[in-house]
Amino acid sequence: MLLSAMRLAFSVLFSFLLCFGIVSARPIAAGSTFLSIPLVSPSRNVSHDAADYVHGSITQQQHINRALKRFALTTGREPPSEDELVSNIYERITRLPARHLKRYDIQKITQTMDDRYSCEHPQSFGTHPRAHERRSDDTASNTNSTLGGPSIRNIGLSIESYDYGYMATVKMGSPGRNFNLLIDSGSADLWVGSEGCMGDDGGSCGNHTFLGARSSTTFNESKEDWAIGYVSGSVSGYLVQDDVTIGGLKLKAHTFGVAINESIDFTSDAIPFDGLLGLGKEAISQQRVPTLLQSLYQATLIPAPIVSYKLPRLADGYNDGEMTLGGMDPKHFNRKTLVTKKNINKFGFWGVNVDAVQVGTQNMNWSNRTIVLDTGTTLMVAPQHDVDAIHSKIPGARFDGSGWIVPCNMTTSIALTIGGQKFPMDPRDIAFYPVEYESPECMSGIAAGGVGPFYLDNEWLVGDVFLKSVYFSTDENQDTISIARPIA
Repeated sequence: MLLSAMRLAFSVLFSFLLCFGIVSARPIAAGSTFLSIPLVSPSRNVSHDAADYVHGSITQQQHINRALKRFALTTGREPPSEDELVSNIYERITRLPARHLKRYDIQKITQTMDDRYSCEHPQSFGTHPRAHERRSDDTASNTNSTLGGPSIRNIGLSIESYDYGYMATVKMGSPGRNFNLLIDSGSADLWVGSEGCMGDDGGSCGNHTFLGARSSTTFNESKEDWAIGYVSGSVSGYLVQDDVTIGGLKLKAHTFGVAINESIDFTSDAIPFDGLLGLGKEAISQQRVPTLLQSLYQATLIPAPIVSYKLPRLADGYNDGEMTLGGMDPKHFNRKTLVTKKNINKFGFWGVNVDAVQVGTQNMNWSNRTIVLDTGTTLMVAPQHDVDAIHSKIPGARFDGSGWIVPCNMTTSIALTIGGQKFPMDPRDIAFYPVEYESPECMSGIAAGGVGPFYLDNEWLVGDVFLKSVYFSTDENQDTISIARPIA
């Protein structure tokens, strides 16, 4: 039961700047034109009922497990072992009410708890009611864009199930075909499955779109191998050159990877994406080639290697996420709240200092916290003492022995102050997953965790629980992060 539920569970992944100089993060200037791409609605949706509902405590621990691996990656520390991660899940199961224990096969958990959920997310809570109205092609919704020079481009981001992953559509090959790519700010490589791709179990790579010489006349393969191990799953293949078009911007003979082998984390028909688009720094590329973002900039197709994210929230009722290349889109953020800070992360990721933390009306008097921002993480992970202190200020919050539980209808907001500007989190994101089917209590999106024997007790990993409440941007050339309050 758990194994099948986990294979339906997908969660990852990934989605700035005043008008001063062309290479610093900035909003679109008045009179500028840009291209907006409609969101791509997921084509593989699943439903759930009480019979196959994964208990919230286990779901929370799955996300914590993945966050701990991600935390280690972004802070240059040794990740927890698979035995530790399995033990975390086992401990959660032993704390469940007796009526739940018979549902979980410990042997299967031991075999499958490789944090697989980062590519397979918890059951859908229902698809967006307007999803069928969205266009799924790569056609511009704003046709007055000038393609003759650098442009700032908007690319749609799909919601994957319960706000756990974000995809964009990219055309590849000749003739160009649509590939749904998972967006990830914490990696820097572009890859899709190759024609003839094989799973590590000896089977095919599933019902996905593949790229190769049979489907593309501009496909040119090399003999250079590459391999990438993510916090969940792995892929390997060879480098190729082919045409790539994103947001109407076409790169000819761009170098990227096709996978000839994928782990089971990527091959299932239930996985709704065909590959991955990393938008992190070029320094962390495992393929050791220029990233798509840098290539667009070097080809003068965008004014700077900047990417901005508006992450959608299913509860808002609009599948309106958007990723902007080259700058910030002013229709998505309040200029008066915009702050730009120097990146403090030394490992190729994105981090900033936090001036203060407020829970409801209570100032926690914390002035030395640092955060790493990551679209590929769902939760906010912080040291146990910080997590306990935060929840002590949330009415109705309780600790179940392993994690914190909050009312699903909680109204207490938590705000981080960055660069003197306060950024409150939406309480709906903190109450991120019901404890049991249709329960009024939810597992908290703020969880305790740290990595390595000497990890600092003031470091937080901040994922989509916070990032859905802001509009944010990264500028690789300037090594800066910009954050603003979104426009409702």
